[in-house]
Amino acid sequence: MKKVERALISVFDKKGIVEFAKILTDEFKVEILSTGGTSKLLKSNNINVVNIAEYTQSPEIFDGRVKTLHPRIEGGILLRRNNTQDLQEAQKYDIQPIDMVVCNLYNFKDKIIEPKISLQEALEMIDIGGPTMIRAAAKNFHDVVVVSNPDHYPKLIKEMRENGGISSQTRAILAQEVFFKMAEYNAIIANFLQSFHNPKVTFGSKMIKVYEKVQDCRYGENWDQSAAYYKDLSMDEGLHTIKKVSGKEISFNNYLDIDSCMQILLDLDNSYYTTAILKHTSPNGVAIDKNDQLKSVKMAFKTDPMSAFGGIWGLNKPVSKKIADFIVNKEKIFIEVLMAPSFDPEALNILKQKETMILLEFGDFLSRRNKFYNNPELRSVLGGILAQEYDTKPVIKNWRVVSNRNVDETEKEALIFAYIVSKWAKSNSACFVQTYEDGVYTIGIGAGQQSRVHVVKLAVQKAIEFGHKKELQDSLMGTDSFFPFPDGLEVAVEAGAKAIINPGGSIRDELVIKKANELNCALVFCDKRVFRH
Repeated sequence: MKKVERALISVFDKKGIVEFAKILTDEFKVEILSTGGTSKLLKSNNINVVNIAEYTQSPEIFDGRVKTLHPRIEGGILLRRNNTQDLQEAQKYDIQPIDMVVCNLYNFKDKIIEPKISLQEALEMIDIGGPTMIRAAAKNFHDVVVVSNPDHYPKLIKEMRENGGISSQTRAILAQEVFFKMAEYNAIIANFLQSFHNPKVTFGSKMIKVYEKVQDCRYGENWDQSAAYYKDLSMDEGLHTIKKVSGKEISFNNYLDIDSCMQILLDLDNSYYTTAILKHTSPNGVAIDKNDQLKSVKMAFKTDPMSAFGGIWGLNKPVSKKIADFIVNKEKIFIEVLMAPSFDPEALNILKQKETMILLEFGDFLSRRNKFYNNPELRSVLGGILAQEYDTKPVIKNWRVVSNRNVDETEKEALIFAYIVSKWAKSNSACFVQTYEDGVYTIGIGAGQQSRVHVVKLAVQKAIEFGHKKELQDSLMGTDSFFPFPDGLEVAVEAGAKAIINPGGSIRDELVIKKANELNCALVFCDKRVFRH
């Protein structure tokens, strides 16, 4: 336990600094060195302060750019108290030990989000003296307490009052925080300069990311795996800003499913009432209704009621009492996660009867689609990561009806809907949909099959199993894969499909088109592949 006799205080964020400094001087008789604006603030509050310029006998120069870069400052911080040579040199050059460094940095991150900021204005917000001091103090944490976050002031005062000084463990924790903070600070600057000078470079030679833990998960993908959720510090919004209203802790698998569900909702037209139900990151029921959210919930649920139990449900409009009553009282559905922009108070009263159900309120999240996709999508592999742009481009690159049979506007909307759903089902995927007066809904979804023809068979099989055999007649199908042979198309038409959309691009496209014409099936190529592995 080491006492603090001399502290250097130079802060950009002055929250709580007056109270902290006053306690240091009045209770613990700590001598305070300070700079510029911090010094003026402390003096105006009747706190005894020694100006850095006076202490070093060197003026602040270059409009304050150079204040603390001096041997009496850096030497006082880096001085090893148990090193004989250091002590001799300190005495020779009149360097006094500095036992505490209280410093937080210019807020570069907030500055660069200002509209029309110039490069010079941004550069002036790159802190030099601050990082130098806190890095030095962190390096010498055995002898120096480094305080880079105002939130630590109360804890440090408490420890000093109880023990007379700051423990080695606390010093080490504070030092570790500094190096994480510097990694984040440098990453923000490096990424800003790259985007400023090379805005068209999506993937540079280096990628720097810093993440902060949001929570430990109960376990990982499986019970014997540890896991945690970290937020990307370059993003001020994300899954971590969604409000949990009720329910158990969000798990690793929950986060994966929530992410997939949210992205489906982001892809679909928010002007209508949409319900998306997922299991294991793939949709098992999706519906759109032009007039009624409850109707979309019912239509999505009936696609595959078995898989809907224990699933993740996402609604793009507020949850009403009627919806809550349908879920909890009428159908008695077990739902792992239910998320929506908001919940009516009466709906919450009903839903909270299910104590383990996770209720998430995401507000206007869906209105900020482009913001969430600014960063690349990262996938970890052994020894590294893969990075790619998110697949946010329209699912229709070119609308090409390649068959003799055409489609009307209602069928076109239904095909696009089917293709979006197939995009979010793991490849290979196939999605059969049916229309009704006010909307469109899924009746059979196949996902994650190695064979393009087997995924169509799976979708048909599921549709029949859950009572949609009649609805397969004159249905529409989307699949994320091209047909290398006509067999997948033949299975779909035999089941009742009247129109099919896929990307096209097989060397046997002409053979497939010929078969579509023979079977009087409309075939659309959209020239956009939407694989999802």
